[in-house]
Amino acid sequence: MARSANIEALHHFDRALDVLKDLPQGSERNSLELELLLARGAPLLSVKGYASEEMEHNYLRAKELSQENSGSEHEFRAIWGLWVFRLVRGQLAKARDLAENLLALATREQSSDLLIEAHRNLGTTYFYLGRFDEAKTHLLTAKSLYDPTQHRSHAVRYGQDPGITSRIYLARTLWILGEVEQVEPLALEAIGMARELEHPFTRVFTLCFLSWIYSTVRNANRTRELTDEAIALSTQYGFELGLAWATSSHGWALAEQGQECGLGTLLRGNSAFRATGASINTTHTLALLAEIYLRHNRIDEGLSVIEEAQKFAATWEELFWHAELLRLKGELLLGQSDPSVQAAEQCLCEALKVAQHQNARMLELRAATSLARLWRKLNKLDDAKRILNSVCSKFNESVNNLDLIEAKTVLAQLRG
Repeated sequence: MARSANIEALHHFDRALDVLKDLPQGSERNSLELELLLARGAPLLSVKGYASEEMEHNYLRAKELSQENSGSEHEFRAIWGLWVFRLVRGQLAKARDLAENLLALATREQSSDLLIEAHRNLGTTYFYLGRFDEAKTHLLTAKSLYDPTQHRSHAVRYGQDPGITSRIYLARTLWILGEVEQVEPLALEAIGMARELEHPFTRVFTLCFLSWIYSTVRNANRTRELTDEAIALSTQYGFELGLAWATSSHGWALAEQGQECGLGTLLRGNSAFRATGASINTTHTLALLAEIYLRHNRIDEGLSVIEEAQKFAATWEELFWHAELLRLKGELLLGQSDPSVQAAEQCLCEALKVAQHQNARMLELRAATSLARLWRKLNKLDDAKRILNSVCSKFNESVNNLDLIEAKTVLAQLRG
């Protein structure tokens, strides 16, 4: 495990569990089984992915055995395994309950080892639920608790490093909240820490999740660089989920750079991702796919993808990309040969409302830009200027990214 020879580690843990069957029943035997199951979890998630059925079976049994020593770190780690399984499966309501349970347990024990994981877990869960202010609070706490000398072993015990993970999710959260000037420094810090740690799964996790950030800000070159490295590492170490994640983002980057193979690569990555049992981040990935269809004027396919994403969001409460799905639907409706202008306007207004409710300033900016562009065509110039000027004024003057440049360009056209 320490050498990231995860397939071999799994083989030895499985053999140990087989041998254990020959021991007499009793608390000593149960204690040994619990230790084995908890140790087995990290290589299992690396090889099979967080959402495999084996992960659920492993940690359900660990949770059952940990009841004999309630309140211990063993119980925490067993619940943690079930939390990450539910999260990556996309079962966010169940994941939230488990994460809140973990924080209560860690607070009771007053252990920094447990608290850093608990705050990171809850912050991550709140992010996907679209509760960005709460996510920021917990992720900042996790980041502040992190001590590399004390928590370095978490990468082996939990499968990834909590200091790096909290920085990645904090970067995604801050971008959505409009605090964009902090995103790049956090991303660079996370990748630097991951390279220094020399833990391949944490590195792949970091590369994949940062590629999601760079695809969000439409930086295809950086996305491709990160995913090239993630694909090579995942292939070398047999990380099925990492390979699927990286392939999806790699496909988007290729398509964004005008390569015809990009769409097929993205679809292949999505299919491999689903084969692992994982669902998390589905709305974001499908939105990237819909954008490609929109760019190539494949409107019906784009609308079908958005409908799939919205159904997923409604079923599992993955609401962090809710506003962007509504905005893209509005843009697709306007791209029809016979544009559904009224329906599109309704979608864009709803996207704006959702983003404002979530305090998601970057998504509010995108929705306002799309809406202002439409209102300009409908000769609602005063309304367009008012809404776009209101949103742009929320950003620091020194901030300059593609979304803000686009919004200011539309605003200048309206004023002109």
